[in-house]
Amino acid sequence: MLVIIEGADLVGKSTLGERLAARYRWPIIKIRWALRGDPEIETRAMATTTLAILRATQPNAVLDRAYFSWWAYAPALGYDASYMPELIGQFTGIEGARLILLTATEDELRRRYQREPDHYFSLEVIRAANARFPSLLALLPPSLPHLHINTTYTDADAVYAQVEAFIGGT
Repeated sequence: MLVIIEGADLVGKSTLGERLAARYRWPIIKIRWALRGDPEIETRAMATTTLAILRATQPNAVLDRAYFSWWAYAPALGYDASYMPELIGQFTGIEGARLILLTATEDELRRRYQREPDHYFSLEVIRAANARFPSLLALLPPSLPHLHINTTYTDADAVYAQVEAFIGGT
């Protein structure tokens, strides 16, 4: 099984991922890339590579973000994301994949940012990405079951319990 955890920074992805990895003894995979050139070319390459690796290995793992994040972050950073629905729709052929989307309210993100500022993005970028993330769900292929949890109103234990029920306590 592959559990993909998506969402803006500060919503609890790493906390959830670490807990799932410990429970199932799965590795956490974090695929990151620093844009150096054309964002579309680089994102297409990252998507193609990610899909090829996942299809070839069919890992039992937690994927802490995928290339899906660019759907939310590109506009927040001033880039075009019009090609992303095509790339997101190509996420097929990975048996047992599940997507968990975590979000939080703007006030909660502000509170978390004040407590622990993000090293990569400003609060404005995080808030803009967080607001766009729910629209990702309509772009997912039907073969990718998903669960959306707002972590503002759900503590870490309850988030974990919902995810456990969703993935079937594998």
